[in-house]
Amino acid sequence: MIQRSIALMEKAWQRIKLPYLLFAIGIFIVEVLIATVFSGIPFIRAFLGDYLVVILLYCLIRAFWNIAPSTLSVAIFLFACAVEIAQALHLADILGLPAGSLLSILIGTSFSWIDILMYGLGCLTAFLVDTIRLHGILPRNPSS
Repeated sequence: MIQRSIALMEKAWQRIKLPYLLFAIGIFIVEVLIATVFSGIPFIRAFLGDYLVVILLYCLIRAFWNIAPSTLSVAIFLFACAVEIAQALHLADILGLPAGSLLSILIGTSFSWIDILMYGLGCLTAFLVDTIRLHGILPRNPSS
């Protein structure tokens, strides 16, 4: 029984695309730095964070699931737009979430067309880099 469990875990680890996972972890660290160390710099907080968060989601999902780059980038963009629409509708307030709570922070509180632009640019970047890599212009890991 234990050997079977170990074999299943090894098989699951073999399916994980490590470059995507490592890149997602790296972006997560940058996002934490943006939210803490660089929170007082408006350009970084407002633009770079939104640009990177969709790339983070893209890499995290690609690390575990084999979804076509075009499908994934569009899905993430639509998800990001849905979150932005929730901000426009003040969903956090409607749900009665306390200001500063984790869920309130994740949903956000202010709508911005610039955020949607940054989400689009981030999704486009993830798609283009991944597509170029898949077509052999950039080095490719055989397991990805």
